[in-house]
Formats: sequence, structure tokens, C-alpha cells
Amino acid sequence: MVVYDPLSAEAMTNPHALYAQLRTEDPVHYMAQYDAWALAGFDAVWQACSDTSSFSMKKGPIPYQVLLGEPASDLTFAGLDPPEHRLRRRVLAPHYTREAALADEPMIRAHARAVLEPLLARTDTFDAYADYSRIVAARVAADKVGVPVGDAETIHDKLDAAFEREPGQRGSSAANGAAMMDVFGYLFGEMMKARAAGAVAGSALATLLDAEVNGVPLTDEQVAAEMHTLLVTGADTTEFSVAAALYYLALDPTQYAEVMSSPSLAGFLFAEALRFDHPTDLLCRTVVKPVTIGGKQLQPEQPVLLLWASANRDEAEYPHADRFDIHRRYERSLLFGHGQHKCIGEHIGMRMGTVMLEELFARISGYEIDTANVGRRCGEFLKGFNKMPVTVARR
Repeated sequence: MVVYDPLSAEAMTNPHALYAQLRTEDPVHYMAQYDAWALAGFDAVWQACSDTSSFSMKKGPIPYQVLLGEPASDLTFAGLDPPEHRLRRRVLAPHYTREAALADEPMIRAHARAVLEPLLARTDTFDAYADYSRIVAARVAADKVGVPVGDAETIHDKLDAAFEREPGQRGSSAANGAAMMDVFGYLFGEMMKARAAGAVAGSALATLLDAEVNGVPLTDEQVAAEMHTLLVTGADTTEFSVAAALYYLALDPTQYAEVMSSPSLAGFLFAEALRFDHPTDLLCRTVVKPVTIGGKQLQPEQPVLLLWASANRDEAEYPHADRFDIHRRYERSLLFGHGQHKCIGEHIGMRMGTVMLEELFARISGYEIDTANVGRRCGEFLKGFNKMPVTVARR
């Protein structure tokens, strides 16, 4: 019988073996210790994402909120139900369209080159996560939001400290809380500077400061919360998947040779890394009315975990789902979620990951990974490779 605790050390670091067992034995899994459900199959997750009348964000989207009762925020669009969610998301949506992502490509390339060129001039051995993807993602996210790019890595360090977990840790620690307070202190400071002197033209912050919803301007707290959401989702996901793309590609000599000779495959490589090792491992809902999923009856007030990383490896949806395949194509996808709460940043995320890989492959003819020193971050819902030492051969 499968035993699954989303706050266990295994689940918080590399849960794929657990997920395979769940999909086989109990894809709609009841967790008695939490009076909650975990949805491991693609169809179950797809159904829950599509049904906003049965599932709510009212207790938050994060495991430590719905399982442990830590406070949830209703200040950001990501934590709201319709119709409020739709109205608030609409404020930011123009910054994250497919067209906006294409317009942002020169900015993304400039940040990638600004990190990569001096890095490669200095050394052939570096950490592809810490020295490259993490820095570029942080700078792009800061640029999009409208906070100083020079502060990007410092604020990203604080965000990491806020979400960092030790194996066996259950919920937020005092250190996590202090780091998050530092983040919001910084965001309030930048917001007040922008109110006084004007925000960066065209930035998300400028839009937030000018926005009205139903004729009412956003509060300072709402603006800061939206900035926080955009910085986290804009940086703390793509960077993991760039590292994952390099790792899994290196394990397959045939696909590795294809990509090294045809860097235009970078977008397909990045998409498969998202599917194969999803950085947003899971998010949550709360049941608001009785609903049946996979033959199981879910009751009001019960938390539900949507296991994205498991659903994306469901054999019922993806043939040979446990095989990393850059040539994979499919009709349905949960790479960026589905339904009302589908990730607002899907287009900029795809562009950013693709560009980071393209810029790297344009400058190297090959690379090797020091697999003995690869590492993964421990976390409830954001996880992936956070140590990826590589040695490259420059072109």
C-alpha cells in the first residue's frame, strides 16, 4: 500500500518514485493524517483545474497553508476565485501575452549574454544553475516587474531563504518568516519610490499603480503582493527547468548529439524538461461542494493537492511517459497548469528557458555534468536541481 506524505523528505526532494506508485495503486489518494486528497493522474488534475465551482483557492494554493493552516493571502490574483481572480489577472495579462513574450526576447537575450559571456571568458567549469540560469531568471523577472535589476540577485536570495526547507521540516520556520518579511519590506520600499517618482515605464509595477478594479485602485498591500507573485513565478521555476534540461539531455547520447548540432531544438528540450521534472511540483485547492473524481467522493473543506509533476508523467496521457523525449508532441498539456488558474507567465517562461539554452548552446560545442555533485532543492511545492556543475567545451 502506498504511503504518501507531501511533507516527507522524499516527497519534498525527489518524489517521482512515490508518484509512480500513486498513479499505479491509488491515483486519487486520501491522506487521513490531513483529511486531504492528492490527485496523481492527469485526468483527475485536469478535472479539478477545470471545475472552479467545486474547488476554491480560499485556503491558499500552497501545501503549508491548506495542510498546516498557515495564513493564506487574498491580496494577489493567484489566491483568488472567480470572478475576482479574472478581474485582477486582467490587470497584468497584457504584460504576459505571447506577443509580449516575443517583444521581451531581446531583453532576455541581453541578460543571458551579460551573464554568460564573462562567465565563459573566466572558466570552463561552473554551476549551470547558480552561475547562469538562476541569475538570468532573477534579472529578467526584476526587469519585467520594474524593480532595479541590480537588486535582482539579492532579492532572489531572500526569496530562496523564505522557501528553503530542511529535510523533515514541516511548514515555515522563524527564519523563513523573517526572510519573507525582508522581501515585502523591500517591495513596499520600491513601490513607495515608484509612487513618489514614477515607476519604470512599461513595467508591471507601473500598470499596478495605475490600475483600478471596479473603479477602485489597488491597495499598497495588493500591489506588493502582486509584485511578489510575479518575482517568484518569474524566476523560481524557469531556472530549475534549464538545469533539468541540461541534466536529462546529457543522459541520452543520441538526443544530446542532435541538440548540440541543432540548437534550434532548444525550445522542445526546455518543454520536455518542464514535463519530465516539473518545477512547480504541486499546488492546492479546497473542496467547496461534494464532487466525485476518479470514483472517490470529495467533501467540502477538504484540501486537494494537484500533483503536476505526477500528472505530467501519466502513461495514460503520455506514451512512455518516463522516457525523456525532446520529439514528444501531445494534444493536452499541464506544463503551465490548466483552466482559470493557468500560469499567467507561460509565454515568457517558455521564451526565457528557450533563450537561455540557445545562448549557451551557441557558445559551446558540448558539456559534461559532474553527476556526483548534482543537488536538488528541498521544498513543498517548488523543487528541482539547484546544483548543476558542468564543464563545457567552447566553440
